[in-house]
Amino acid sequence: MKKKPDPIQIVEEGKEIYQSIVDNLTEGIIVSDMNGYITFVNERMCELSGYGRDELLGQHAPKKLITKEHLSLVRQHQKNFLKGIDEKIIVDHRHKDGNIWKGQIKVSPINNAAGKKIGALALVMNVTDQITVEKELISAKQTAEQAQAAEQQFLANMSHEIRTPMNAVIGMTHLLYETQPSTEQKEYLDSLRFSADSLLGILNNILDLSKIEAGELFFEKRPFDLLELLKGLQQTFQFKVREKPVSVVFDFDSKIKNLLIGDSVRLTQILTNLLGNASKFTHRGTIGVKVKLVVGNTAQYIIQFQVYDTGIGIDEDKVQLIFKNFKQADIAVHRKFGGTGLGLAIVKQLIELKGGSIEVTSKSGEGSTFTVNLAFENSGIPLTEKPIEKVLETTPVEFLKSMEILVVEDNSMNQKLIKRILELWECKYEIAENGVQAVAMSRQKKYAVILMDIHMPEMDGVEATENIRAELENINQNTPIIALTAAALLDEKNRALDGGMNDFLTKPFSPAQLQKAILKWTHTNPDIAILPKAISKSKNQSTEIEIDLSGLQKISKGDPIFIKDMIDTFLKEMPLATEKMLIDFDQKDFQTIGDTAHRIKSNFMMMGMKTQQQMALSIEKMVRANDFTEDEVKKLLVQLRDDTQQAKPYFLELLV
Repeated sequence: MKKKPDPIQIVEEGKEIYQSIVDNLTEGIIVSDMNGYITFVNERMCELSGYGRDELLGQHAPKKLITKEHLSLVRQHQKNFLKGIDEKIIVDHRHKDGNIWKGQIKVSPINNAAGKKIGALALVMNVTDQITVEKELISAKQTAEQAQAAEQQFLANMSHEIRTPMNAVIGMTHLLYETQPSTEQKEYLDSLRFSADSLLGILNNILDLSKIEAGELFFEKRPFDLLELLKGLQQTFQFKVREKPVSVVFDFDSKIKNLLIGDSVRLTQILTNLLGNASKFTHRGTIGVKVKLVVGNTAQYIIQFQVYDTGIGIDEDKVQLIFKNFKQADIAVHRKFGGTGLGLAIVKQLIELKGGSIEVTSKSGEGSTFTVNLAFENSGIPLTEKPIEKVLETTPVEFLKSMEILVVEDNSMNQKLIKRILELWECKYEIAENGVQAVAMSRQKKYAVILMDIHMPEMDGVEATENIRAELENINQNTPIIALTAAALLDEKNRALDGGMNDFLTKPFSPAQLQKAILKWTHTNPDIAILPKAISKSKNQSTEIEIDLSGLQKISKGDPIFIKDMIDTFLKEMPLATEKMLIDFDQKDFQTIGDTAHRIKSNFMMMGMKTQQQMALSIEKMVRANDFTEDEVKKLLVQLRDDTQQAKPYFLELLV
C-alpha cells in the first residue's frame, strides 16, 4: 500500500515552493503594514537594495529605500493608495552603497477576510537601463530630426541659390531663340539649353529625394491621354538619339480605350528616367516601351510598362545596386557616362509610393528590361472623345497689353528677364526691389496682378503679402499675388499660400509658364473664365447639350478655386444620382425619384445646364401630381443620365 502524504510535510514543501517562486521573481516584493513598515521582502528586493532581510524588516520602506528628493512624491501616491487607487510610479531608490537607481513601484492593497485593508504589496522593478535606453533613443531621435531639419534647410537654401541664376540662364535662352539666331548661334543655344536642363534635372532629383524622405511628395489625380503622352516621349527620344543608329519603338495596347486618371507628370518622370538610361547606354539597336493592359474594368486600369533596350546591360550580381541612392552598377560606367546615381532610386520610390512595382532583368552586353506595374483610375472617357478646344475671345498677348503688373524682385538678372518678357508682350509693369517698397507701391496704384519673389532683404514676399492682405484700405488687398521663387520645397509653398498668395511658380520658369499663371488668376483665365457655351455630343449623336457657366462665374466673381470646387462636387454627385434614379424606377419608387429630381434640378441650374434642369423639373412635377406614364418618366431619366455622362469629359477638362 502506498503511504499517505503527511499534511504537515505538504504544507512545509508548499512553503518552500512558494518561497522559491517569490525569491526567484525578477521583481522585488515588499509587504508593509498600513503605516509603511516592512513585514516581508523577497530575495530579489534584497539584491536590488543591497540590504539583507534583517536590515529591512521593521523599517519604514520609503525612508529606508527612497531618496529624500522623491519622498514627497511617494507620500502623495500613498494618499491615493489609501483612497483605493492602484499606483505605479518611477522614483529614485538609494542602494546601500549610496548609488542611485530608478525603480518602478506598483502598489496594490492587501485585504483581510472581511475586506478591510490591512497592508500593501509593492512590486519593484529596476528600470534604470530601460530609462537610459529610452533617453538615448529620444536623444538620437532629436538629433536625427535636427539633422533632417538642417538638411531640409540646406536643400531649401541650395535650391534658392542655384535656381535664381538658373532662372536667368534658361529664361534668357528662351528669349535668344526668339531673336532669329543664325544656324551656328542656334547650335550654341541648343548646347546651352541642354546643359541648363541637365543641371536643373539633377537639382530636381535631389529635391524629389528630399520630399520623398520627408513624406512631402503627393500625387495628383487628373484625366490624361496615355497615348498622347507616349507619342510625345517617342518624338523626344527619337530626337535625342538622332545621331546614333538607334530606333525608338512604342507598342500601345489597343485594349486601353479610355483616358486615365492619375499623375501624368510623375508618370512622365518615371518613363523619361528609364528611357533616358536606355538611350544613354544604347549605342545601336533599339530602345522602346511596351504598354500592356493587365487589368481593366469600369473603375480601374492596371497597366504594365516594359522599358527595354539593346544596350550595354548590367551584370546580374549588380542589378539590385542600381536602385540605391547615389549608386551605379559600375564605376567605369560612371566615369564614361556620368550621372548622379539618383534617377533609378527616385523612380523606384515613386513607383512604390504609388502602390506599384518595378523589376529589372538584364545581361551584360545584351541590354536591359525594366518592368513597371501601376494602377490608374478609369475615367470612362474614350480616347477619341476629347472635349472641344476652349478659345479665348482675344489672344493672350493682346489681353496682356491692357494689364499693369507689379514685379517684386531683388535679383537684377531676374528683373531684366521678367522686364524683357513683359516688354515682348507689350505689357505695362513697375519694379519693386523689396517687400517694403512693394507694400508702399501697392497703396498707390491698382495692379492687375503682383509677381512676388519670396526671399528678399528688409521684408520678404510672404510678409509683404500678409501686409497687403491685412490693410483694408489697400486698393490691392484682393489683387492676385503669384509667388515667383527659387525655393521648391513644400514648406515654402505652404508658407506662401498660407500668407495669402494665390499661386506659386518655381524658378526657373519659361515665358509660357509665366503667361499661363498670369492668365489663370485674372478675369480672363483661359481655363475657367472664358468658356464655350456648348459641348458637342459623341460622334453617333446628332444633338448637343448646352453648358453655360456664366451664372456660376457671376456668383463666384470669377473665383477659379470656387468654380473648380463646384465642378468637382457636380462630378462626384450627379452621375451617381442619375444612375440611382433609374434603380429607383425599376423598384417603382416614384416618391424617391421625385425627391431626387427636386434636389438635383438646382445642381443643373448651377452648371448652366438649363435643358437638364427643365427635365428634372418635369420629372418632379409628373410624379408629384401622379400624372405620368412609366415610359415618359423612364425616357427622361435615361436622357438625364446620358446627358450627365456626356458633360463629364468637358467638366473634367476644366479641372486640369
